[in-house]
Parts: sequence; C-alpha cells; structure tokens
Amino acid sequence: MKPKGARAAVRFGFDVLGLPEIVSFTVTGNRRSRAVMERLGMTHDPREDFDHPRLPPGHALRRHVLYRLAREARPISAQGPGQTS
Repeated sequence: MKPKGARAAVRFGFDVLGLPEIVSFTVTGNRRSRAVMERLGMTHDPREDFDHPRLPPGHALRRHVLYRLAREARPISAQGPGQTS
C-alpha cells in the first residue's frame, strides 16, 4: 500500500471505526511495506514477529514482522484535518 492510502486507512480505523490500535504485518524482506509502516509512526517489536501458520518451515515467505500503532501514539501527520489524539 502506498503512503497516502495507508494514512487514509489509519484515519478510517481510528476516526470512523474507533479502533484503539492498528496492526499491520508483512514478510521480513518487504522493505517498501516496512518503510510505509514506519513513516506512519508504527512501531516494530521483534519479540512479536511470527511464522505464517499456513506456510511450511523453510519457506522464504514464512517469517513475518508485526507493526503496531496505538491511537494515543498516532503522529499528527496521520490525523485528519483539525484533529488531535
């Protein structure tokens, strides 16, 4: 997902759905997706990384990284016009 669409998805999740947290994941090597998540202010804790349950051991796409963004941690750039957390 491109940054503009990702920002819109975050705003929708927080502002319309009222979610307390947004989570996102991708395969370890997907640098572009990881960069988008980081630009959104999402954080990565390696202790939460996981193996995809439907991919066999040794599969190149098995390992995934998990990113999180809590509503109260949302940067101003990810908020809608005139909003604050």
